[in-house]
Amino acid sequence: MNELEGNQEINVALREFEVKASVEQKSKQPTAPTSNDVPKMVKFIFKLSGGAIKEQEQAEYVLLGFVVVALVASFFLFFGFPSGNKDKAQLQDMIQIHPELGH
Repeated sequence: MNELEGNQEINVALREFEVKASVEQKSKQPTAPTSNDVPKMVKFIFKLSGGAIKEQEQAEYVLLGFVVVALVASFFLFFGFPSGNKDKAQLQDMIQIHPELGH
């Protein structure tokens, strides 16, 4: 018989370690969010995707992408699209008003 097998303190410490390790391992496992935890917009993306998006994180990335596209579109609508024709028309108007600029 090995002297470590008979030591009571070591056996107690090993049991405590096993209990702590199993509790930590259970707490680290991800749990699926319940239906109450999932935001309504994410549920809408799940439904809209027809099953293609199955995880909450994927749905949140889709929403983030939508927000970025909406911001870019709003920026262009607010400040106007860059247009070369508009600048040419303004230049021709200036030349008609001040013919000396056209030479």
